[in-house]
Amino acid sequence: MSNSRPYRLRAYSEVVDFGLIVGEGFGLPDAREEIAALSLTGEEAGVLQLLDEIVVEFLIDSTHWIDDYVLRDDPAQPLSHWWWHLGKLRAGVYPAELLPKRLREIYRRNSASTRLKANAVSI
Repeated sequence: MSNSRPYRLRAYSEVVDFGLIVGEGFGLPDAREEIAALSLTGEEAGVLQLLDEIVVEFLIDSTHWIDDYVLRDDPAQPLSHWWWHLGKLRAGVYPAELLPKRLREIYRRNSASTRLKANAVSI
C-alpha cells in the first residue's frame, strides 16, 4: 500500500496542505522525490501540478513565515529537482528555466513582483 501512487501523492498533499501552510514542511523534498519517478495518470499528474504550484507560490510569497530547516537546500541533489532547493526558490535565485513551464510562469511573475515591491520600499 505504501508504495502505491495514490498513497505517495496523498502523503505529499498532506505535507503541503498541513505542514507548509504553518511554515513547516518536514519531509516535503522526500515526499516529492518519491513521486518524481512514478508514472502518474492524467488526473494524478493534475493533482501533482496543483500541489507543486501551491508550494512554489507559498515559497516565493515573502509574507509567509517558513522555518529555516525547510529552506535548507541539498547541494547533493540535481538542480532539476527543484524540491531540494526550496531556499533558492525562496531567495529568487533558482534558475527559472529548470522549472516546469507552469511553475516557471508563477516563479517569474511573483519573483518580478517581489523585486518591484522591494525596490519601491528602498526608494
